[in-house]
Amino acid sequence: MNRINAYVNEVLSYIVADNKMKKRIREDLIAQLNEAARTQDIDSVITEMGDPKEVAREFMDSIYDDKGELFDDLLSDRSDNAIYVKRVYEYRSKTSVFGIPLVHIKISRYGRPALAKGIIAIGTTSLGIVSIGAIPIGIISVGGLALGVIAFGGLALGLLMALGGVALGAAAFGGVVIGFGAFGGVALGKIAIGGVAAGTVAIGSEIDGEYLLKISRITPETITEAAALIRTAFPGLPDWIIDLFSGLVKYLPGN
Repeated sequence: MNRINAYVNEVLSYIVADNKMKKRIREDLIAQLNEAARTQDIDSVITEMGDPKEVAREFMDSIYDDKGELFDDLLSDRSDNAIYVKRVYEYRSKTSVFGIPLVHIKISRYGRPALAKGIIAIGTTSLGIVSIGAIPIGIISVGGLALGVIAFGGLALGLLMALGGVALGAAAFGGVVIGFGAFGGVALGKIAIGGVAAGTVAIGSEIDGEYLLKISRITPETITEAAALIRTAFPGLPDWIIDLFSGLVKYLPGN
């Protein structure tokens, strides 16, 4: 049945008609192929049916009173542009690095899984140094469910940094965040800064932890107090990390 559907989809990709007409054509083709498949194997049935382009031509001729020349032009245009003809749109750059394309884009037209792999990868699922997609995996990842060293997404998992609605990483920023350093609406981490914060160092409105700084109003002294608190809890932490997180205090939600 999958082979039949794939064949019918390919035929329909060459047909210019409204949805109602395409539905009728789909039903006719599937019925015809299923009938033939009762006595023959699917491969033989599809082979005898012929090239999807030619089958589409026959339907187009019957729909548009044998405007074959018009169909030739349409078919030529559609064949040159992969996005209209193929079930998966794919672009692969000619430039490559160690056999890996510099840019690889692979997107399914029907929501089926499609994996893009390249230095820059864009696709439903993508794997690359810079990766963009619904499920991107890479050094820098941007997408719905992002996994990477640096990740940005609805759900972001970053080894070094994560930014998203829900973010998990060494440094995590977002709505709900978990990390060594966490800044967000709800923050959980060694250094947690947020509206609700829980950690070794907890800074915010509602806090729980060992080293606490409850904030109701931000003043210039607040940032100094936050830096001192972090330095007390983690005396070996580099100054630039302490400055980074103490500086975020002024952006606390509600302040």
